[in-house]
Amino acid sequence: MNRKLKTALLIAAFAAVIAAAYFAYGALSARYRPNTPLSAETSGSSSSVEAPDFTVYDTDGTAVRLSDFRGTPVVLNFWASWCYYCTREMPAFDRVYQEEKDSVRFLFVNWTDGSRETQEKGEAYLKEKGYGFPAYYDLNQEAVSAYELTGIPATVFIRSDGTVAGGQSGAIDEETLKQGIERIRDNNS
Repeated sequence: MNRKLKTALLIAAFAAVIAAAYFAYGALSARYRPNTPLSAETSGSSSSVEAPDFTVYDTDGTAVRLSDFRGTPVVLNFWASWCYYCTREMPAFDRVYQEEKDSVRFLFVNWTDGSRETQEKGEAYLKEKGYGFPAYYDLNQEAVSAYELTGIPATVFIRSDGTVAGGQSGAIDEETLKQGIERIRDNNS
């Protein structure tokens, strides 16, 4: 065979290997993709992903489980006082909390790592800013682990039956928060 034909065959074989690897990767990654709340369907269609349960602690040190709120829609938000984007979204969360607190539970879970963020730092920040929403502290990193978080802020919208309606990593605005709440109300579940 001449040199040009060998080169063309080699290039074609290489392209075939790359194409096969591409399609195999897509098929395998879809099979092994974790079905976490933040990767749950967020387009408004029905999701049957059960919200992972966890234990956090209120300001008095009382253990609180997510499952304690079954029967009520829940907005679960992860934050820390040092997180710029968390602090940017908090005024909107506080306003919406004041409007919706009688019909929707808000769980503001502080990513309490014990060094960069402590319960004392979180409490001092909330007091300084005058926020009225209840804060819970993830002292054992149980909630962060259950939701496989790699960053904050993160928000998960949970229906009253304990299934996830959607979630988002990163800061959200007031309109997005209200849209998420509408999706978890009992009449929209």
